Amino acid sequence: MIPSAFKHGYSGQCVPGSVGSWVNQRTFSVGIFQWIPKRGGKDLKKSAVKFRVIGDVQAKDDVLRYAEVLCYKMDEGWEPDTKTQRYVSLY
Repeated sequence: MIPSAFKHGYSGQCVPGSVGSWVNQRTFSVGIFQWIPKRGGKDLKKSAVKFRVIGDVQAKDDVLRYAEVLCYKMDEGWEPDTKTQRYVSLY
């Protein structure tokens, strides 16, 4: 995902397999933010988290795909009515 001004992105410090994760972890979350221009206008920075997706470690790939879909929806103008959402696997 290439950052672009006012587009949305996601990140998570405790995504399974990352440096911040731990062995007995059962859930993790990713925060969805907006890329905004820095004061000088040359570079971009992350906004505060606008929405958070929480999911089970076993569904890591599904949770990350869902977060990506939500980024696209937010780029198109969709605004969530809550601050967090739990991802529930359909499998």
